[in-house]
Amino acid sequence: VILGASAYLLRRRVSKKWIDLRKTNKTDLSGKTFIITGGNTGLGYEVAKDFSRRNARNVAIACRDDEKGREAVRSIVRATGKDNVECLNLDLASLASVKDFINKVRSEAKYSSVHGLVCNAGVWIPEDEKKIHRTKDGLEMHFGVNHLSHLLLSTGLTEQLSASGDGRIVFVSSSLMKSGQIDMEDRGFVRDVRKINEEKSSSFGPPAAYCDSKLMNVLTCKHLSTLLPPSVTTYAVCPGFCRSSLGRNVQTRFYQRLLLAPVMLMIQRSSQLGAQNIIFAAIEDKDRLKNGTLYKDGEVAEEHMDYVASFGDDLPRQFFELSEGLIREILGD
Repeated sequence: VILGASAYLLRRRVSKKWIDLRKTNKTDLSGKTFIITGGNTGLGYEVAKDFSRRNARNVAIACRDDEKGREAVRSIVRATGKDNVECLNLDLASLASVKDFINKVRSEAKYSSVHGLVCNAGVWIPEDEKKIHRTKDGLEMHFGVNHLSHLLLSTGLTEQLSASGDGRIVFVSSSLMKSGQIDMEDRGFVRDVRKINEEKSSSFGPPAAYCDSKLMNVLTCKHLSTLLPPSVTTYAVCPGFCRSSLGRNVQTRFYQRLLLAPVMLMIQRSSQLGAQNIIFAAIEDKDRLKNGTLYKDGEVAEEHMDYVASFGDDLPRQFFELSEGLIREILGD
């Protein structure tokens, strides 16, 4: 009984600041269009379902697996009773696929005005000394999927976002960005990975490349805010430690899962609760938000933004120019 009560009190304390817009924000999204990468599962699925329930005109789930995307659409329609969701094919491990996706969106009249681009999809691949996972373009997987493809999406759909009058780009980052590093002299992050622990890597601990990619998300968010027209704003969010499919590649032994289960129950959010952070950045009154900033639970993540500021202005600009140069090189534009 004592242990149970202690666990309950700890859970209450941990979750005290978690936001839940289902109770506090009844914003109607009628007439608005949203695109969500990775909207077929986890956080992205919950965001898509919420936007559908809020009467959005169009909600596009962008994912690689068409069948899983269609199943997600059917599930959302059953849950909301609304037929305003569709699946569009997008493989973030291929810049050619991203370019095709952009061209498809540009060609369809219903996407002539996009109110929100949610850059949610991502990978978490445990460090492996024997193998480096790369995209179809030969890029390190976290760098290519979590960062570069979302940058191309953001710049490629700027016109559609601007046409809405209040276009928003929401990058799903993580508090692990504070463990991220970007070495602009070495530039090894483009095709290789660095190790957080050179002596021993763990499949359960955060991969260095994942942490780096989440820092890249916030740096990109901040730098884009200085380049895009005033009608398009950018925000990064930390959804918290959530139960989702992100860790599907993590291998843990049965006894590890057994030992960790009580801790997870106390500190983990559901995907639905984690998604509230993304929804917040997409629907909150624009006048209450700061462009180019990372938010967590409805507030500016000051400590994390201080870390971003420590890089100065030159590194974000240099990193952005490097990223754009790689996109041009790979696509031959």
